[in-house]
Amino acid sequence: MSRVHDALRRLEHIGALPLSSAGLDSEHWLLGFLEELLAQFRGSGELSFEAVQRLLQQHEQVFLKDLETARRMYRTYPGLFPPHDSQPRDRSKAAPA
Repeated sequence: MSRVHDALRRLEHIGALPLSSAGLDSEHWLLGFLEELLAQFRGSGELSFEAVQRLLQQHEQVFLKDLETARRMYRTYPGLFPPHDSQPRDRSKAAPA
């Protein structure tokens, strides 16, 4: 058994992995990917490189479809999106509101 399988089995034994506390937004693709990956592992007790690759490709396809939708919305309804400031703001120098 690989070290990856050992690590996943330890996570299963401990309980739920605190994915939400990983510092990522709840809508971040990585959280969904990891949750599905763990669900597949729970179901079979095995995990192959091919299965991980297939799941990652599925998430990539969904991302690319969502990106195309967002681009289409931006082109069609530009007034819905505020202008993007290309210069990052230094919040320490900003005047108080």
